[in-house]
Parts: sequence; structure tokens; C-alpha cells
Amino acid sequence: MGIVLSLQLTTFCNYKIEPSPKNISLLMEKINSLNIKEFLPNVTTGQTIDLVEGKVESVSNLGFVTVDKSGQIMCQDDRIDCIFKFTPDTQGDFEENIKNLKAILKCILQQESRTTSNRLAFNVNLLSDPYVGDLQNTSFGHNIVSTLNFYKEKKLKEWSSRENVWHSIKIANIDEMLNVITELSMVTSNSGEEKRLLCHMDINTIPENVGYRFGYESIDEFVDETKKIITDIKTNFEELSRDVKD
Repeated sequence: MGIVLSLQLTTFCNYKIEPSPKNISLLMEKINSLNIKEFLPNVTTGQTIDLVEGKVESVSNLGFVTVDKSGQIMCQDDRIDCIFKFTPDTQGDFEENIKNLKAILKCILQQESRTTSNRLAFNVNLLSDPYVGDLQNTSFGHNIVSTLNFYKEKKLKEWSSRENVWHSIKIANIDEMLNVITELSMVTSNSGEEKRLLCHMDINTIPENVGYRFGYESIDEFVDETKKIITDIKTNFEELSRDVKD
């Protein structure tokens, strides 16, 4: 069945949540009251570049992180990222993890009522079960790896595939267009002994629409619609990668 490596829900917003003691206290209390994960403050330092003045300035960004680093929240300039990371032993229920990630982002946006977004994004990383031999020699690789003659009899050191389509959904009864991007690649362990397939999904509202129109109430519909796509691609990826046998 492979494993889920990470889930990341992102909103690109018009208001930065400053790392003030008040914001830290309020948000940490609200987030932890959800009883999903125990988050602690994690203020980070970044840099901004003023090309006109030729200056580089340090800025502080508000964040929260769990002790085991499996959960992370980053409130940066113009964006908020909520991330769950997993190991083979900490998979949990896939749909429940998505539900919890959505609840955390909604909690932040609802607390910060001034925050409105112009784009939303959902990123997912999946890893297949290990396979043996060269990818071209597996049933999966035979069907999907390059058919160019030059590569047919050679051992691949790298391989990747990327597809993107536009897909329409409705949020607040308004048509929203999504980029649905899926990238497949072959990955190996540091020792080179274990080989797997990596599936990266990036589903985002297209950048051509720059109107600030998404509030916390938009997150439900966005996640519910993208979850259908993610589940479909995840199921298909697992079916295909189950066939990576010599």
C-alpha cells in the first residue's frame, strides 16, 4: 500500500500574523483546544530583500511545531502553511488526517478575521512499496517510462513524469479553476538498496485569479473538493505501484 509522507494545506493571504505574545498565546490555546496535536510556539527568522533600496532585512515569523516535528504551522508573509508529516508507523486514517489539517487552518483563519486569501493549495507526498530490479523491467515501468530507443537497454539513474490539467470546482457557488499537478519519480535510499516510486500532488487555485475572496469558511469546500481528486489519484497510484514487480 505504500506510505503517506506528508500533507500540506496552504492559504496565500493578505495579512501577516505577527509573532506577538498575544497572538502566540491566543492561537496556541485555540489550536490545542482542538485536541489534534500538542503544538508549541516556534518563532523563526527570515529575510526580505528591498531591491529598490538595496537592503536585506531580518523578519520574524510566527510558527508552531509539535515536539516530534510531525506537525508544523508556519505563518509567513502572505501565506500560512499547515503540515503533517508521517512515518510508516504513524500513518493513521488518511481522511481523518485531512479533516484535522483542515480544522487547524480554519481555526487560525477564524481567529484572525482580517485574513482573506486569494489562493489555496493542497500538497501531498506518497511513497510506493519497494520494488526490485530496474524500473523499466517492471510492469509499471514498461508502461510508463520513456519509450525512446536510446534508453530501453540502459539502467535508469533518474526518471520523472509530470502532468497538469485544469479542473473546475465550486466554492460559495462560484466556479474556481484548479491546477491539478502530479509528479512521479523514482527514488532510492542512501545505500541504494531500496527503490521506490514517489508521487507528489500539488492542487492549487490558478494564479491568474488574484482576487482576495477566500475566508475561513471557504476551506471546507476547497478541501472537500480536492480530497476527491487526491483520493482518486492516491488509489490509482497504489494500484499501479502495486505492480512494480520483476
